[in-house]
Amino acid sequence: MPSYEQSKTSKLWSVRFRETSPDGTTKQKRLSGYATKKAAQYGYEEYILKKSQEPASLPKEETTPGDMLFDTLLEYFYKYKQGRVKSSSFYEIKRKIDKRILPAFAGQKLKNIKPLDVLNWQNEISAQFSYNYTSDLMTMLTSIYKYGEKYHDVQNIMIKVDRPRKTEAKKEMEIWTPKEFAKFKEASDNPIYTTFFTLLYITGCRRGEAEALSWSDIDFENSKIKISKSLTRKSPTAPWELTTPKNESSNRIVNIPASLREMLAEYRAWQSTQCLDATFVFGGERPLAYRSTDRYFEETCKKADIKKIRIHDLRHSCASLLISKGVSVVGVSKQLGHANIEQTLNTYSHLMPDDQSKICSELEKVAKSLVK
Repeated sequence: MPSYEQSKTSKLWSVRFRETSPDGTTKQKRLSGYATKKAAQYGYEEYILKKSQEPASLPKEETTPGDMLFDTLLEYFYKYKQGRVKSSSFYEIKRKIDKRILPAFAGQKLKNIKPLDVLNWQNEISAQFSYNYTSDLMTMLTSIYKYGEKYHDVQNIMIKVDRPRKTEAKKEMEIWTPKEFAKFKEASDNPIYTTFFTLLYITGCRRGEAEALSWSDIDFENSKIKISKSLTRKSPTAPWELTTPKNESSNRIVNIPASLREMLAEYRAWQSTQCLDATFVFGGERPLAYRSTDRYFEETCKKADIKKIRIHDLRHSCASLLISKGVSVVGVSKQLGHANIEQTLNTYSHLMPDDQSKICSELEKVAKSLVK
């Protein structure tokens, strides 16, 4: 893990960390000359990213695929993966692998890593983290070995390792009813956050999609919002960046009710008195601060005396409301920008009405007509 320190004389920040060479040897590395700790963190992340882009060199003593170090295979994998996924996704994948997977197998030749070693590592991870997180890590490790099998003739030992079993009870989806959100809205005393959370609840758009909005994306005349970008903080070189939405279907036009349109118009008028050249609808010249938004949401929940949910659950609340009003699964899917209808059904099928009694009643009518 990197360690950060500030010079008592120059007041500049530096970062120290251990770097592993392809031959398995490690050495101390130091990057210095940063004005702030945050800048040092970005500098470290940028250095690690650049190293992952460099072509991996195999040690001379490697003669078979099994002699390759896990670290070397991982370098090849990163080079392969980058460019095939969004930069924010690549950064998040690499962050998890470097933090949870690499330390367990670093410096080991692939032929010396056995299925039992992976199973023992999986058990250790399962004892510390949730099933979903453990399963996610196993999927990443499997992807590394599948890549190695396909392109480097590496034996894929992951086919012999059992996946973790889900022993946790499935958590019920947390949502707010319109009455609960009304209490939250009444307790909110900040125009930026009030409008931001109302937009999330009414439209069901993702947090990053709302954070990325500019005023040119809002068509007041036709009461529509264009979703064509998303804001991510999973960037190796900056505190945030604008990217494409989650999937192709996420590029969409969302209709908004007149009341939300008027609320946005009033908010825009207020914002113009605070910031003349606002780049973002929410935040002004810069997007909303992530942790400040989380903190405000939590504090307002307590103030309103309502159950605490995640900000992402406002999206679920919107979907639940639409389903309860009889909106078709196709309509809900398009509103949320899901990749396909199956995703909508998998997520919200438990909220949809049970038609068994209606089916039975209709079949009974058919049966009686046949008897006659």
